[in-house]
Amino acid sequence: MGYNKRDMDVLEGIWDSYKEGSMTCPQCGHNLVIVQLDLIDDEESAYVPYDTIIECTHCSFQLRAQSFTILGSVKEFDSRHIDIASWSPMGSRVLSHYEHILDYEQLKRLKESAELVEFLIVNDMVIQIIG
Repeated sequence: MGYNKRDMDVLEGIWDSYKEGSMTCPQCGHNLVIVQLDLIDDEESAYVPYDTIIECTHCSFQLRAQSFTILGSVKEFDSRHIDIASWSPMGSRVLSHYEHILDYEQLKRLKESAELVEFLIVNDMVIQIIG
């Protein structure tokens, strides 16, 4: 699935606004939701990506993306990148490297505890810790 530069710029702006506490619509400022739709057949991915729609709860704003989750732990991180230690759907160990917009202190606590959590990845950027 290809994404044009305009869509990627809009997504980048959404992720930047997410650092402030919620994803906000670039058109009206209301909340955005992420809806995972159909599985995407991607033999090169260690995870199961979904065709995803990011849409506003108030206006007609809608954008397509690709998303998936990873159950894993924080192996290493800095202010921009994160390495997640996890398992592929086939059971092999995987170390994945992504950009992120997560809270530095939260990542520090997770790395120290080695707790397993679920990471939400949208268009190859970790945007949220689900649990």
